[in-house]
Amino acid sequence: MIGPRLFLTAFVLKMMPTSEDIDRQAAEWATRRDLGDLTPEDERAFEAWLAGDPRALGAYCRVEAALFRIERAGGVAKPKLSSIRPMEAVRFTQRRAFVAGGAAASLLAGVFGIRQWQREQGLRLSTRIGEVREVPLDDGSVVTLNTSSEVAVNYSKDLRQIHLLQGEALFDVAKNKDRPFIVLAGNTQVRAVGTSFSVSMLPKRPIQVLVREGVVEFKRADNPARALPVRVSANMRALSSRSDRIIAASLPQESVKRDLVWQYGQIAFNNETLSDAAEEFARYNEVRIVVDPAARGRTITGLFAASDPIGFAKLAAAALGLHLQVDGSEVRLFVGTDEKSVGKI
Repeated sequence: MIGPRLFLTAFVLKMMPTSEDIDRQAAEWATRRDLGDLTPEDERAFEAWLAGDPRALGAYCRVEAALFRIERAGGVAKPKLSSIRPMEAVRFTQRRAFVAGGAAASLLAGVFGIRQWQREQGLRLSTRIGEVREVPLDDGSVVTLNTSSEVAVNYSKDLRQIHLLQGEALFDVAKNKDRPFIVLAGNTQVRAVGTSFSVSMLPKRPIQVLVREGVVEFKRADNPARALPVRVSANMRALSSRSDRIIAASLPQESVKRDLVWQYGQIAFNNETLSDAAEEFARYNEVRIVVDPAARGRTITGLFAASDPIGFAKLAAAALGLHLQVDGSEVRLFVGTDEKSVGKI
């Protein structure tokens, strides 16, 4: 005979929506919103649906991505309603006709196909030099990739695992205590339940974990003697190299925010040497900043656009009394009075 507690648990599990239910609801909401027939009450219901299940946001983003691909395939852009001109209105009406004519079923087929492919093959995400990319995952988590980065996503029923293959990524993890979220980077492992943290694996640098919210467990996976995890909480940084143990330290909250401004296409320096600044800009650009030995130790502080090394070099030259020379894909900062080189912009 089934006990009352077991019966109640089984009943609750049966009442919980499956991932397929969430996908179906996401397609229905996307269709209704695209047709523009939502009342204020409907909009509030939509917001409540998004907040009610950690899987909802990821499902909705997948449907919107599918709609975007449909628009691109059909040559139809989705303009703001207030900016539609007569001819655009005709094209947009054709898109609405497609949506009204059964897009939910088509979107569901596409979303289910993507989900099945991800289950069988895994998902690999990457960025080019200078590109920052934000991707919602199947469970409602979000991964943001920094420049020249790559991850492999492998989700199963009991485990969410991501392998950082190169570069740097920020993870905003949806809470699920029964399905741990693990990031592998080189010889280290980072385990989280629901938190926000970044992991970087860059050449000639130790593997770094920076925690913005919550708590993670960071450990070495290559040496049993060092396998005990180090707990890293909000506003802390942990470093691990081939020869060193994991070292964790607290940081001011402003330092954490500064270190994560890359997600907005920026680079922040706080009394950094020009040599280090040039190396950091090289991660984001083909244009290289070359600093003469006499100027490498000079320091700079400020917030700069990651995509504008020449603009940074101009500001640095003005602030530090240096000369500047631009020659194709190379920017040179130097001390001297060589008039032939000064001012070549």
